[in-house]
Amino acid sequence: MRKPILLLGLTVLVTAGASFTAAHLLLRTTMPATRTVVSPPLPGGVALGDPTPRFVGDSREKAMAAIDATAWDRMNQGLIRLARRFEGFPYKAFSLDGGEKEQLLLDLTHFDCFLFVEQLLALANSRKVDTLTEGLERFAGHVRQLRYEKGEVDYCRRQHYFTRWAEAAERNGYLVNLTPFLPGAASRTVALNYMSTHPGSYGPMKLERNRRCIGELERNLVVNQPYIPLAALPGVLPSLRTGDIFALVTKVPGLDVTHVGFLEVNGGKVDAIHAVEGAGVKHSENFAAYAAKVPDVIGVAIYRPRPNEGVVGSSKPHR
Repeated sequence: MRKPILLLGLTVLVTAGASFTAAHLLLRTTMPATRTVVSPPLPGGVALGDPTPRFVGDSREKAMAAIDATAWDRMNQGLIRLARRFEGFPYKAFSLDGGEKEQLLLDLTHFDCFLFVEQLLALANSRKVDTLTEGLERFAGHVRQLRYEKGEVDYCRRQHYFTRWAEAAERNGYLVNLTPFLPGAASRTVALNYMSTHPGSYGPMKLERNRRCIGELERNLVVNQPYIPLAALPGVLPSLRTGDIFALVTKVPGLDVTHVGFLEVNGGKVDAIHAVEGAGVKHSENFAAYAAKVPDVIGVAIYRPRPNEGVVGSSKPHR
């Protein structure tokens, strides 16, 4: 798995029938402040990765076909159609950690749960283009912007924790964190230090340079994490819609979430499409029942992708 996701008072009810525009306006005016965590300088002062996009296997062709097939779908429908295209594809953990040097890898041949969400969100924001070549360039740009702080391709700048990834994605216009505004929402303060306390679990942490910069980052890395407790989840289901992103919040010390994926809503049923260890990309019925069975999960967080108008993706990230 690419990240430290283990392998396995005001509440605004955003109903399934509410328009995204209205919900977003409410969220913009009521979103609680989040403390910005400033990453320490990189050792040596420069990023040591390679920002040149590298497509794994036939991922280039898969990306072009996916962009073309969902070209004019609405964002939520486009995401779920993309997810269905990859059902049955194999699961692979730590696929970004294979080389000595961090690279901008684009891999649609296999997934872990985090890469599945990240790359499909990037694909969905790469549509509505004049040419498929332009779509590929945008895909690479969006992955770079989502995956790395300030677009710096470096292991120490990779968004290793989903909560921080989502906060950055929200700042850059990709999604909205619905969690604080859903009925029954709670909040907790969590120290994110799993990588520095378990360095042997991550190949790149064999390098002293990476251990040092990750340790420095996690020295005071504390985030406020809104979540829906499992007991409150049934009351939230009517507010969810197809294409929403879920994250399973964990009680494992040092971690924020253990699994992520997409939701699909049909006739009041809320299911999941996600990349699962040992099973690959699959459709799981009854999301609430599934979440309750995952070890150490205490609740869920819900994020809603925004329409891709106004989000610029290119080989040079704009931030």
